Amino acid sequence: MELKTNKIAIMKRLFIFLFLISFGLELQAQTPALEMRESKRVITLDDEKDAKTTVEIRSIFSPAGTKKVLTEWTLSGVEGKDWEFTRGDKNSDVIEVNFKKVGNYSVSLNVTYSVKKTLRNGEVEEEEFDIYVDNDNFITVTNNLDELTQLHADSNFIKLVKRAGDYTVKEKYANDPTPYIFLAKGLYGIYRKDMKDPMVQDPFEEAIEACATAIERDENGVFRMPIHKMWLNGFQLELLNNGIRYILDEEDGYPIVYSNSDKEKTAETLSEMQDACESYTTITRHPIGALLISAAIRNNNRDTRTANLIWKTEIPNLMNISDKEFDSWTQADKDALCLGLILSAQELIKRDNSTANARPMLQKAAKWFEYDKAWIAFYEKKYNSFSEE
Repeated sequence: MELKTNKIAIMKRLFIFLFLISFGLELQAQTPALEMRESKRVITLDDEKDAKTTVEIRSIFSPAGTKKVLTEWTLSGVEGKDWEFTRGDKNSDVIEVNFKKVGNYSVSLNVTYSVKKTLRNGEVEEEEFDIYVDNDNFITVTNNLDELTQLHADSNFIKLVKRAGDYTVKEKYANDPTPYIFLAKGLYGIYRKDMKDPMVQDPFEEAIEACATAIERDENGVFRMPIHKMWLNGFQLELLNNGIRYILDEEDGYPIVYSNSDKEKTAETLSEMQDACESYTTITRHPIGALLISAAIRNNNRDTRTANLIWKTEIPNLMNISDKEFDSWTQADKDALCLGLILSAQELIKRDNSTANARPMLQKAAKWFEYDKAWIAFYEKKYNSFSEE
């Protein structure tokens, strides 16, 4: 009798277990996915009547066995004043929006779906759920600011700084990076031409601050516009070359951290390089190269704790960089990464007394720098690409 009771209890547990698994699989099978896809993220307003100021946004709903009930879009700003639908409406799966006013626009997408549920009495009812996507500052609408473009083309940098400064305090451009981009361009021009203006004390440092502000406000890639990206690359190279590279020593064709028999001089020089690295991180979307340079300098200067923290964070970040993402970088960012990898690898090998931690990160980046002379001298010639390990 006891054996029969235990057998029944076991069967009940097995039934419950199988039911839970089945129920869990059913729920998993009925968990839909939602995303939005846009035709572009940056729109430029200008005075031309035929200017394309619209963006198409699609709702991509994967039902996974559920039934879509309702689609609903929400955009920040005021419909009719800041933007308008030119195709579809707030309940369409595909919308086209015409933007009329400079600013950053947030976009939310909500889809209501239903799931069939079988009750104990055998009846079937539908229960509704919501799935949503919220993208803050999803679309950036900027302006050509032709006046500033012309002043920059004319190398009228002092006036450019004044006029760009005027735009930065206008409410219309409160979240637009463009005026700050031109402010940085003007300040950098004053620095390069060695112009004098009583209102500008340190044009290069002020250009860094203006550029950093622009990047901070650049949610969707205004700096990816070719005319701005080319300037940014040149500005970054100025800081990388004159703030870091020229101070480095060289060994067998590859760079090494600066050293001097005068310890005080060495400390002062490394501190200057450190400042340059910190400044560089503010004028890029991809600071990993400058951070790796900084880690090498810190480790060499016996700040091992900070160096180790940087490596612990940035080496995994490096491993997650895709080829497509790397290709979109400025050349300066690529150069900074190459330099940072070579310098950090040297310090890691000294720290570990092995190539265990340096090897994977160098192998990850090998295809990106296979034609770089310093990379070849360090990675391929000195370590033979670790092919024997």
